[in-house]
Amino acid sequence: MAPRPVKRPAPRSASTTAVPLIHGRNAVLEAARAGRVLRVYQASGLGHDPRLDELARLTRIEVVATERLDVIAPGVHQGVAAELKPRKEWTLRELTATNPSLLVALDSIMDPQNLGAILRSAEVAGAEGAVIPEHRSAPLSPAAVKASSGASELLRIAKVSGLPSAIPEIKRSGIWCVALDPRGELQAWEFDFTQRVCVVVGSEGEGVHRLVKERCDARVRLPVKGHIASLNASAAAAALLYEVMRQRESNA
Repeated sequence: MAPRPVKRPAPRSASTTAVPLIHGRNAVLEAARAGRVLRVYQASGLGHDPRLDELARLTRIEVVATERLDVIAPGVHQGVAAELKPRKEWTLRELTATNPSLLVALDSIMDPQNLGAILRSAEVAGAEGAVIPEHRSAPLSPAAVKASSGASELLRIAKVSGLPSAIPEIKRSGIWCVALDPRGELQAWEFDFTQRVCVVVGSEGEGVHRLVKERCDARVRLPVKGHIASLNASAAAAALLYEVMRQRESNA
């Protein structure tokens, strides 16, 4: 009897490798500045961009055909993609031990664009870290990293099993936990954000979950003048984080 043919696996492309991969010029540049880049793929024929000049000074560039880059990094890659070294896995205890003055915690942010945008606003506002649940959260995918404009490579990020159990641990480290809630009892400027604080942001649909809100020290709201009930999650987070920064700059 003739031997059965063996089905050989298809060659694995760079887009399916286990090595973390990101794309977008800002995201790749910030990862290179942070020393996390293993290899950069750059499409041939790109015009002059100071970001690309700096990238070439920081790490080795492999110039590839645009068609190959489309396979390596599907999506709007802006002509650049990078393989990364493994991200440091922070525990919540390690994160709070760094004595941060500002953290953000994300409750059920399922959209990678919102996840990335909130991390970007947090880093711009001076946050030292973020707390993200392992479940019911968008992953730190290439889309989220690109939306963060590289902020995800600069922030310390701790994954937790769930926010309801993480909030008491954050509070025990001397950090106030404040939930952003459209029905919060305080307006944003009525809380003293010059203290060490963790801002908790919820999803657009459900907001911060009831148990998480109950375990926070305070619930603050942003004023609304128009007919739409609230801002989307990333815009609301940015507005509140700028209030944090405003108070701290005024108190400096």
